[in-house]
Amino acid sequence: MIPTPAKRLTALGFCCAMFGVASAASLTAPVTETQIVAASTAAAPTQQTFTISSAEDLVVTLTDLQIPGELTSAGVVVTQNGAIVASTQLTAPATIATANMTAASGDYTIYVIGVPGAAYSIGTFTACVAPKASTSNCIASASFAGNISAQSSTSSATVSTLSTSLTVTTAGSYTFTFGDLSFPTALAMAPTLGLFQGSTIVQTAITSGTAITLSPGTYTLLSIAQADQTAEAGLYSVSVPVGLLQNPASTFTNAGAQTLTLAVADYSFPTALANASALVTSGGTVLGTATSVGGAQTFSGPAGTLSLWTYGSAGTGAGTYSADVAGSSDLDTVAFAVVPTGSTNYAYAYVTSIATAGAYEATAADLQFPAALSALSFEVAQGGLVLASSTTAATVNFTAATGNTVVLVDAGAPTSTTSPNGLFDVNLQSSGSSATLAFDKTQSVSSTSSLFNSQTLTVSDDATYQVTLTDLQFPTTFDSLALVVSRGAQVVGKIYGGGPFTFPGTAGDYQLTFVASPSSDQLFGLYAASVAYAPPALTLTSSASSVTTGSNVTLTWTAADATSCTGSGGNWSGSVSTGGGSASVLVDETATYTLSCTGAGGTTSQTVTVTATASTTASSGKGGGGALDPVWLILGSGLLVMRLGRGVASRRRR
Repeated sequence: MIPTPAKRLTALGFCCAMFGVASAASLTAPVTETQIVAASTAAAPTQQTFTISSAEDLVVTLTDLQIPGELTSAGVVVTQNGAIVASTQLTAPATIATANMTAASGDYTIYVIGVPGAAYSIGTFTACVAPKASTSNCIASASFAGNISAQSSTSSATVSTLSTSLTVTTAGSYTFTFGDLSFPTALAMAPTLGLFQGSTIVQTAITSGTAITLSPGTYTLLSIAQADQTAEAGLYSVSVPVGLLQNPASTFTNAGAQTLTLAVADYSFPTALANASALVTSGGTVLGTATSVGGAQTFSGPAGTLSLWTYGSAGTGAGTYSADVAGSSDLDTVAFAVVPTGSTNYAYAYVTSIATAGAYEATAADLQFPAALSALSFEVAQGGLVLASSTTAATVNFTAATGNTVVLVDAGAPTSTTSPNGLFDVNLQSSGSSATLAFDKTQSVSSTSSLFNSQTLTVSDDATYQVTLTDLQFPTTFDSLALVVSRGAQVVGKIYGGGPFTFPGTAGDYQLTFVASPSSDQLFGLYAASVAYAPPALTLTSSASSVTTGSNVTLTWTAADATSCTGSGGNWSGSVSTGGGSASVLVDETATYTLSCTGAGGTTSQTVTVTATASTTASSGKGGGGALDPVWLILGSGLLVMRLGRGVASRRRR
C-alpha cells in the first residue's frame, strides 16, 4: 500500500482482539480476561492495551472528529483485572466526553464502541489517555484514532475499515500508494485514507500517490472502502480485505522461489456453493488465482511471506470449501464455511495436521448446552477428497496420510424458542489401544444474535479450578450470559448469569465456551471471566459435640487441593495429613478446634466446637468427702427417725 524506496516505514496490523483465556500452566494468580460483545447489527469495537508504570491520576477523553459526519453515539471503557476502572459515553450533539482514572498503575485495556451517523454510515474518533495535570499530553501507548462503521449484519457488510500503526524512523517525504486488486471483483468505492498521530489529524482524504512529510514517530493510518454490492467482497493493496473476503488472510512462508499450485475444492457439504475461489499475493502483487470449477492453477512463487485469500458465496444453503497451496510440499491449507442469512442450518470447517499416516477415527457429539441440536453430521477430507463421513453424531473410521486434513461439520440449531443455542464437540484420534488425540474442537451453534466464543484452557496440574463469570454491566446488563467448560464430549462445569463454579481438572486442554446476548436496547455488552486454582476444600467433624471433662473425642477431616494443613485448638496442634485423617483428642475444657490448609488457590479454614461438662457421678473411695445425693439424705433421715422411735418405745416397756 505504501512503497517508500528512499525511507524506512514499518507497518504493523492492528485489529480488534477477541476474548482469550491464557494458557494456565501455572495458575499462581487468576487468569482474568474481559470481552466486549457486539450485536450482529453493530460494528466491531476497537480495543487496545497499555501499561502505566507509576501511579498517577489520568483523564480519558473520547472525541468525535465528525469526519465525514458526526457519530450518533460513542462510548469508552477502561478495564483492569476483570473490573471497570473508567467509562464514559457521548451522544450527539456532544463531541467530547471524559472519564477519570485515579492513581492509575499497571496494565489496562481500553475499548471504544459506537454507532455512526445515518448520513455517512461511518465516523471517526480519537481516544486520549493523559495525565490529569496535562489533559492534552496524550500517552502514546494508550491513545489512538479509529473509525466506527455501520454494519447491517456480521456476514454481509460491504463497508470495511482498517486501522494500521505506522512507525517512521527517519524524517522525510513519504508517498502513499494503493490500488484495487479486483478480487473477486472491483470495489464499488475506491479506498480513502486518513493519517493521525495520537489524537492529532495529520491529513485526511489521502488519495493514491499523495506525498506527506513526516517526522519520526508512530502514526495511525485509517482507511475506508466499499465492496461491490453483489459480490459483497473486495481486496485492495497491500491486501486489505473488504466485506465477505476472509479476513485476515492466511500467510505462509515460501522458503525458495519455485512453481506453486493453488487448488480450491467445493465439498457440496451440506450443499454446493455458488462460488469458491482463492488468490495468492506477495505484498500488493497478485501471483495467481483459482476457482473450484476451473481446477488447479500453477504460477511462479517468490521466496518470502505470501498471503492466501479466499472467497465463497452460498448457493441454496450452507456450504464448505478449502484452498490449498503446494510446491515441493504442502505450504498452506485453509477451509471455510458459508452460511446464508436466515439459515437455521450451520456449516463449519477446520484444518488440522496429521503427523503420522495410519488408521484414525472421528467423533462428533452434541453437548446439549444450553439445548440439544436438531441435527449433527460431519466429514473428513484430505487434498479435496472426502475420506469419511457420518450423517449422525457418531464415530467413523478412516485412513489418513500425513499432512493437512480438513474437518467439516453440519449442525442444526436447537428448535427450542427459549434456548436457541447449542454446542458440539468434534475430534480426531488415532485408532488402537494407545490412541493419540490429533484434533479437538468445541463449537457453538446459534439461531440468534448471541455471541458464542470458545477458547482453549491448558492446565498442567491435577487440581480443582475455580471459574468466575462476571457481567460488568457496561453499558448495561446482558439479556443472557452463560459459560460452559468441557473436555471432548464431557461437560465438567457451567454457570448461567454469572458467578463462580469449580471443576476437577487433570493435565490437558479444556474448552471454555461463552454465550452472551447484549441487552435488547443496546448494541454492546462487557463481561469478564477468571480461572484460578480453587482454594482447598475442607471438612472437619467431631465424634461428639459435648462430653464430660476428661473424655476423648475423635476429630475427622478431609482436605482437597491442599499442600499443607495445620490443626489447632485445645489439646490438638501441629501439622496434620493433607489427604485427610482422624485424631483422638483429650477434652479438658470447652474448645474450638480449627483445621487450616493452604494450597495453590489460597488458605481455607474449618472449625468445630466441643463443649466440656463436669461429671455428675458422686466421688467415692477411702479418701472420703464429696456431696451427698438428696435422695440418700432423705432415706438416711427416715432411718434415723425410725431408730429413735424404737428406742423410746423400749424405754416405756421397761
